Amino acid sequence: MDIEKRKMDNLHYLALLVSILLIVYQWIRRNKITQKNLPPSPPGLPVIGHFHLLKNLTHQTLNNLSNKYGPILLLHLGTRPVLVVSSRSAIEECFTKNDIIFANRPLLPSRKFENNLMSLGAAPYGDLWRNLRRFSVLEIFSSKRLKLSVNNRTEEIRLVIKHLFKSSFAGVKEVDVKSLVYQLDFNIIMKMVTGKRSFQEEEMATNVAKNKLDELNQMFGPVASKSLGDYFPFLRWLTFYGAEKKLREKHIKREAFLQSLIDEHRKTNSSTSVTSGEIGHTLIDAMLKLQESEPNFYTDNVIKGMILAILRAGPHATVTTTELVVLRLTLHPEVFKTARDEIDSHVGHSRLIDDADLAKLPYLYYIINETLRLRSVSVLPPRESSTECTIGGYHIPAGTQLLVNSGAVHMDPQLWKDPDMFKPERFQQNEEEKVACKFLSFGSGRRQCPGAGLAMRLIALLLGTLIQCFEWEKADGGSVKIIFRPREALTKVLAEL
Repeated sequence: MDIEKRKMDNLHYLALLVSILLIVYQWIRRNKITQKNLPPSPPGLPVIGHFHLLKNLTHQTLNNLSNKYGPILLLHLGTRPVLVVSSRSAIEECFTKNDIIFANRPLLPSRKFENNLMSLGAAPYGDLWRNLRRFSVLEIFSSKRLKLSVNNRTEEIRLVIKHLFKSSFAGVKEVDVKSLVYQLDFNIIMKMVTGKRSFQEEEMATNVAKNKLDELNQMFGPVASKSLGDYFPFLRWLTFYGAEKKLREKHIKREAFLQSLIDEHRKTNSSTSVTSGEIGHTLIDAMLKLQESEPNFYTDNVIKGMILAILRAGPHATVTTTELVVLRLTLHPEVFKTARDEIDSHVGHSRLIDDADLAKLPYLYYIINETLRLRSVSVLPPRESSTECTIGGYHIPAGTQLLVNSGAVHMDPQLWKDPDMFKPERFQQNEEEKVACKFLSFGSGRRQCPGAGLAMRLIALLLGTLIQCFEWEKADGGSVKIIFRPREALTKVLAEL
């Protein structure tokens, strides 16, 4: 027992010594770099740098710093330099001439649990990332694939509408929009990935669905907190038994789940005849087919990484946006009426809106875009510079993490008239509002979200159907709970679902 204790003590002393050496190295390195023209930086604290300034990472926090030190500033989070950009010109410079330099995600130690960095969102910029990106664009989010999956989206939305219609007559008044849309989105994505839905019709709004949803969110939901060991090497031995331990446990559970999906499809495919050269109708089928011809590239880890990227990014982004749109519409009945009038004019009352109608309903997209512009937390996922570069005339060292304060651009009065106001028609007045780093809700450059088209179509179809079929009323309470009452003009159509 004493031997084990001495070993642990020695490890702690070694970790402390290494940490001190790293701090000294960073101090020497920082002093060398300061001879160059670095961006302005607020006063920092020893060791932690500016970590205390970013307790709540929102665009308003970054705005406060930018208002004082300028739209381009350099922070230090522990040992890591962080560049914060909050102006359109600086952001455009990052995502145009320096886009390749900032094409990587930060190489944080805790990210080793991201399927060995083989997911589309985590993979370093290079051949692997380019192949994954090409596959996602051609086989998942292409116009052809979106058309092939239209019945999937329509069917799942119809089930939600049917559930709401029946619930209204069963005395169910309040609807938890977040939970319902999560179930919808997981069903759509899981049918794309595996061909099967996660939640059955009879499970909606039950404890069974709640338990399933909790389990899926635990595996694929966004990481709530960062590991301090990512920014303070001398705390790695502590976070290894804290935050990183939780990440590792989550990773093991997620790995087992994803591998079971692949094994199930591999077993099914081996027991059925598949025509040579045929690409399966699900994502797993398609990648397993490619694995036969390129086994060294399309490994099980690569397939799991692709599934992870879709399940992690898709549901959360869609649910968050839909929830915000619903809340906005309850606060702005005039916008709701304009959207309904547009739907009634092009679709009528004899049938439900479908995917083909969306092209004739631009106001729906204006509402979604304006909601995205006004999101309260608008900081793009971080990137990291692979080499040194220049932004706004300032020297940016290699290995600098990039935080893009898109919220500052979305609320810039020089770019948007009355930026605090919810005015969807502003996108109608100028269809060019979304170009040149003025509208950044889906990112920009090489790391721009490839699933933006699918997300917008899904949200527009769901939102349009809810507007067409129900009268809305926000229920009391802090969460987004809505009372949906069937619209009299659509009762006959709803009854036939």
